[in-house]
Amino acid sequence: MKSLKTYNMDQDCIAILARERNKSQYICRAVRQMQILEDELDLDLVDTRILLINLKHRKISNALKLLIKHELSTSDES
Repeated sequence: MKSLKTYNMDQDCIAILARERNKSQYICRAVRQMQILEDELDLDLVDTRILLINLKHRKISNALKLLIKHELSTSDES
């Protein structure tokens, strides 16, 4: 069930949202991720794809980046 709510946001957050197509979905995902982090980080609840994407942008070896890229591309085909 969806419900329309109005909240105040900082200008920098509004600028980030301006780049997103589905702003409501983007906010829903962000709120759910924040809730997971605030409750307790339980890696079983976090989507593997999100973990891999975040890890790919960390300072890691090129070999590991290639492995993650390969894994993400094969999971897209599934």
